[in-house]
Amino acid sequence: MKEVLDGYRALPDRTLQPDTPRVEKFLAAMKNALRKESNWTFWLPLQLSLDNCLKCGTCAEVCPVYLENGKKEIYHPAYRADMLRKVYKRYFTFAGKKFPGLAGAEDLTEEKLNALAESFYRCTVCRRCAYVCPLAIDNGLIVREGRKILDAIGIAPEELKMNGTELQLRAGNATGTPARAFRDMVEFLEEEIEDTFGLKVQIPVDKEGAEYLVMHNAGDYLAFAETVMGAAVVFHAAGADWTLNSPDTGINDVVNYGVFYSDVEFTRVLQAQVETARKLGVKTLVVGECGHAFEGLKYLSLRIIPEDERPFKIRSILEVMDDWIREGRIRLDPAKNPQPVTYHDSCKLGRLGGLYEEPRRVLRASCQDVREMQPNREMSLCCGGGSGFAIMTKGDFLKFRMEAYGRLKAEQVKETGAEVVALACSNCKGQFRDLINYFKLPVRFAGISELVANALEL
Repeated sequence: MKEVLDGYRALPDRTLQPDTPRVEKFLAAMKNALRKESNWTFWLPLQLSLDNCLKCGTCAEVCPVYLENGKKEIYHPAYRADMLRKVYKRYFTFAGKKFPGLAGAEDLTEEKLNALAESFYRCTVCRRCAYVCPLAIDNGLIVREGRKILDAIGIAPEELKMNGTELQLRAGNATGTPARAFRDMVEFLEEEIEDTFGLKVQIPVDKEGAEYLVMHNAGDYLAFAETVMGAAVVFHAAGADWTLNSPDTGINDVVNYGVFYSDVEFTRVLQAQVETARKLGVKTLVVGECGHAFEGLKYLSLRIIPEDERPFKIRSILEVMDDWIREGRIRLDPAKNPQPVTYHDSCKLGRLGGLYEEPRRVLRASCQDVREMQPNREMSLCCGGGSGFAIMTKGDFLKFRMEAYGRLKAEQVKETGAEVVALACSNCKGQFRDLINYFKLPVRFAGISELVANALEL
């Protein structure tokens, strides 16, 4: 693959097409992104973030990829944002058009466009930089809007688009699992639950009018089945009226990779998810352990589908379990999870979703020894799996994820002395699976639902 930014590549040549002229198409797509009528969802914050930046460097001092890469300029959050900001100033401001040198603007070349595209897929959009910026400049938003422009000209990772949103809409989930195979997996999980917990749990599927529709990340059934099993045991123990759903009823995957790169794709998936829940007539759509899905369905969806147009509530499974524990609906014995446990704040659940205390209350009720990483909550370090990175491994991108982001998180975990890392996000689980193997960490990860199920007084 051709080198376009540094020695790593997130976008292979077949995706980036580095020798294909695209500057004019990019400028046309960017013009569209800067019009309120065509980008009403994020036009204003994009405009404000492009117009204002003090270059104070505050953002850089909290950026994991910048700090872990020896503070190289190309990984500075403001440098990345300026790659788009210079294009904006050159082609979309009066000063840039008339006096580009004085305006700090530059002509966009094909080489610069290649570097911009690659750079915008080196940021996990964790929004840590936006949290500390004195002007509330959102470099993460600039990255996400830049990705939208790139997608408009045909540049998007196949993991997120072809094998992500497009497959999900076509098959009902992003793993391409047909309804019959899904039902077979559910039967297998029922058998595993009986073997593991000594419980006969019948997992309902496609039940209409249930109080709760639990929609998991489809990848959990294949890679993190303990999370799905744990949730089923908890809902069974609570005596809840609940159901899963199969592709026979529509989409059965809470994932929405459009969050990472495209409003168009995001909206298509969101509408399919909402229509599925509406068709089943459920009272509450419970988002499984998936950070970006919670952000998308709970908050970003309000820009597309007003809350009064959704005849059901949307809640994280963390919120539901927290309520049930505090109400005494499920009873737990923390001695059943005696190993020291530490919790990783998912960026989407924490900084962007506001769920800080709910998972901690759940863990304190279900685990004997809960320890905090430092820093945590609002200033938690991104694990490096966000923004779709957890499923991107082409070339040496896995090494980039480990060395550029993962090392800091691995050190955080080791400092706690914990034996278990509690996670509530599928992307984080994918990243931690690789982190543990890459750095040979003496820990395991577990979903919060799994830990709660282990602690149940049955």
